[in-house]
Amino acid sequence: MKNTRRLGVTLVLALCLVAGFAGAAAAEKITITWWINPWRIAPPDMSPDQAPTAEDWPRWVSEEFMRLNPDVEVVYEVVTNAGYSEKISAAILARRTPDIMKDLVYRREWAERGLLEPIDDYIDPEDWEDWYDYALAKGEVNGKHYIFPWNNSSNGMGCAMLINPAIFAARGVQLPELPTRSWTFDEFLEAAKKLSWDEDGDGVNDHYALAFAASDLHNTTAWLYVFGARMFNEDETEVIINSPEGVAGLQFMVDAIYEYQIAPKGAEGMGIYDIIGLFHQGKTAIGYGGPYEIGRIDRYVREGQLKEAFKVHIAPFPHFPEIGPVALHTSGGFVVFRQTDPVKREKVMEFAKFLTNFENTAALKSLLYVTARKSVNEVIYQDSEFADEVGVYTAAISHGVPFFGSQEVDFSKVEPYLQAAFEAAFARTKTPQQALDDFAREANRILFGK
Repeated sequence: MKNTRRLGVTLVLALCLVAGFAGAAAAEKITITWWINPWRIAPPDMSPDQAPTAEDWPRWVSEEFMRLNPDVEVVYEVVTNAGYSEKISAAILARRTPDIMKDLVYRREWAERGLLEPIDDYIDPEDWEDWYDYALAKGEVNGKHYIFPWNNSSNGMGCAMLINPAIFAARGVQLPELPTRSWTFDEFLEAAKKLSWDEDGDGVNDHYALAFAASDLHNTTAWLYVFGARMFNEDETEVIINSPEGVAGLQFMVDAIYEYQIAPKGAEGMGIYDIIGLFHQGKTAIGYGGPYEIGRIDRYVREGQLKEAFKVHIAPFPHFPEIGPVALHTSGGFVVFRQTDPVKREKVMEFAKFLTNFENTAALKSLLYVTARKSVNEVIYQDSEFADEVGVYTAAISHGVPFFGSQEVDFSKVEPYLQAAFEAAFARTKTPQQALDDFAREANRILFGK
């Protein structure tokens, strides 16, 4: 009887130990945290008539990785664009960074300070070949790479223009021709004057070719580049946007508002969403953006923000033949913050590769984005009704340059001063020369101690 009792006790203890070990094993799942700003990507299982939210794709991709890796728990957070920089700065100070982060904000100094993991040892040879060189170059620091490339360019701001063909036709204005829709500045200005008119007969135009906004730094700066301006000298040791070319570009925008009346007044107080609104309302014939902005129209209709969809074409910014075409170019991806546990490091890198593999890069098609993978871009738009527009956009960004400097420069420190310069010029409280001179002086002081 004693032996039986002892056997029972031993079995109970054994079962408790097994249960304890099982519970410990379950508790020892590797947790991966990641941040992403709002991307309204449709996951594969979403109905085509649904409008994706910013949560849908990160939720799906996290769950899919956990399904493939039962030993991992993935926790995502969608961080607003407006608070992204402050949030990651606070996280770095508190030493509570996410494991992976979309590089809406990226600082070269993070890699130099050892806050990021280099990715070189985790990249397959075929990936090195598939990613565009400039996408890899963005994350290169001292011969190592720190960004897994994903998107090529952005939503198209500063890269290209949107055209409402119905307004062009109604005003008897010919569209720039495919395959690139390239047009000179003189052709653009002639068209812009025809696309602006006074509907109610009060002597003031109430329909315009396009609009400007002081806080829309990407597109407003693009116009300075159209005139041949550059933000920095060649070795990025001085801000030179107050050159004669930069002043001419800003003077054109002021004249477009007050002399030509091809753009509405109030640019000093406007932002990009004001410009988008004017374009969607048919108050302007030309907007800004790339293929993503075509998709925005469809999303706004499904969300009830826009009554009905309308056809849109893409065209590059106009150019002067002696200067040539120009566009903003940027790319993006995911960074991995420093990992102390080698086992977790392997899993985090595996998740970063998963986020940026062929299939999950191709998910950008639902936003009409151009991707950082050559192989994806070759196939995803072949049968698309937007193939021509993507082709025009791809041609436009082939002339892309970084308006705000390389990763060596933290331009965010001087963005408020550039916006203030645009506000002053648009409000005519300063001449374009004075406005850009003041900006250049402050920017050189802050960035270079001059």
